[in-house]
Amino acid sequence: MYRKSRHDDELPEIALYFEGRLNPENRWVKMAERLPWQELEADYARHFKSCGRGEVALNVRVAMGALLIKEILGLSDRAVVDAVSENPYLQYFLGFKSFETKPPFNTSLMTHFRKRLPAEVINRFNEKIIELSRKDSLPDDDPPPESGGKPDSAPQEPKPENAGTILMDATFAPADIKYPTDLNLVNDAREVTERLIDQLRQQQANPSPRPRTKPQICRRRYLEITKHPKCGVVRRRSALRFLLNAVRRNLEFINVLQQQTDSDVGAATEQIRVIRMVHDQQREMLDRKSHRIDRRIVSLHQPHVRPIVRGKAGRETEFGAKLTASQENGYTRIERLSWEAYNEASDLQSICERYKERNGHYPEAVLADKLFRNRENLRYCAEHGIRLSGPKLGRPTKVIDPELLKQQLADNSVRNAIEGKFGQCKRRLGLGRVMARRKDSSETVIAITILTVNLIRWEQELTRILFFVFPAICEIDNFDGNNEVYRMAA
Repeated sequence: MYRKSRHDDELPEIALYFEGRLNPENRWVKMAERLPWQELEADYARHFKSCGRGEVALNVRVAMGALLIKEILGLSDRAVVDAVSENPYLQYFLGFKSFETKPPFNTSLMTHFRKRLPAEVINRFNEKIIELSRKDSLPDDDPPPESGGKPDSAPQEPKPENAGTILMDATFAPADIKYPTDLNLVNDAREVTERLIDQLRQQQANPSPRPRTKPQICRRRYLEITKHPKCGVVRRRSALRFLLNAVRRNLEFINVLQQQTDSDVGAATEQIRVIRMVHDQQREMLDRKSHRIDRRIVSLHQPHVRPIVRGKAGRETEFGAKLTASQENGYTRIERLSWEAYNEASDLQSICERYKERNGHYPEAVLADKLFRNRENLRYCAEHGIRLSGPKLGRPTKVIDPELLKQQLADNSVRNAIEGKFGQCKRRLGLGRVMARRKDSSETVIAITILTVNLIRWEQELTRILFFVFPAICEIDNFDGNNEVYRMAA
């Protein structure tokens, strides 16, 4: 049988676990206790005045915690605010003393959080997390031996031997833009200039007659090509030249209107500069019958994005930021982040030098792909006793050493860890498509993604250490590679 449910207007009394208290074994509670929030205080406070007037700003724990919640749970900015207002554990993670049902902050503040926490600050915080994780994973490290005797008679310290393995590779963080074509880009520039002309005319006391921008004709010429993609190169170049002339004419109208009204378009000044650069670049490529030019702009709203040829299967050219990352003991660092194309093989020496600054010695082995095995890197690794993985340069030999082949296969299997880390960042987190539009905000999102991966790794290591130290009282449930829910048995 089926019994209809009763719909009461009053809220039911739902019993809460732990007598209304938070579970101390919850992952958000444990993460909040481990994170060194005070490391970000100075960098975050410099964005505010210390005059003692005005409304008190939200602290750095709310800002950084909200960005971490967004990446860990894979939510949008609006969904982060909704989740925090509904979940007491998330409010504790942000530092609230009591549960509040109303939204703790406005959704627009998420953008300001990303501006106030640039990528440099996030990377320094990431280094602190890696340092703390190293202390937790190596609790029984012996202290360095004390040298006795007088300083003059003390023997010279031997050169430290190479130790450790470092993985390095480059990946790509695509930006959230539509696939750019010359015709679409120029048509977008034409539409923006027409809207700017209307804005300038509205600022006039006695608006002058609207200039003849011919929007209907331009729109028809644009649709003739986009609706018939196999129209031919001659017709496509003719339509592109027609639209470029329209953009140039609109820019001249904007200059005249600015001189007549003696006013500015405010935030659109930078957009006008970008449109001029787009016009000049497209005109030059059209005259030279080429599709290549330095610092090519592919998006009006994100002019910092560049086309970078990667040669990957299905995606020969990508649009976004390129980054070189290194991995040491399972923890990832951003070694270089650039919006311009570069050869990642040039980063090997600088990565090894930074490794020596952190550990006091060079790595024993560097595991990277064949692109890093150029003559300069091989010479550098030979001088410092570093083994660089991969085959020898030149033609492959007919007789292959079985030990060398075994070593190469082992290196490739170990190097897959950093490839898997990139896959986790792109499939599970926000590196697969960076939704931020500003250049600095996009770099912050990329840095937050790497930080989130390291936090997940830290949580997994702490759980394993607890399991091996107390195997009789600890159980690990629901291990899915990204989240570990653990409980203490009675």
